[in-house]
Amino acid sequence: MKLKEELTEKMHSEFSVSEETDQKHRAGSVWRLLGYEASKQDVEHWAMRFGTTYEKCMEWKAYWRNLRENSK
Repeated sequence: MKLKEELTEKMHSEFSVSEETDQKHRAGSVWRLLGYEASKQDVEHWAMRFGTTYEKCMEWKAYWRNLRENSK
């Protein structure tokens, strides 16, 4: 039985992401929804709804903006 548990744990770990990556993706969701000229109030509201913070969104704003601009 131990072998089955080890395999399951290994398989699940392959689908997990770091906390930093998780926050980056949550911030990206906010920017995708609102656009980059959104008000602070809107970003705060949607950041909370997506499980992140205004500060994290601002930290990742340039990353997501550059990625979008360079993908055109």
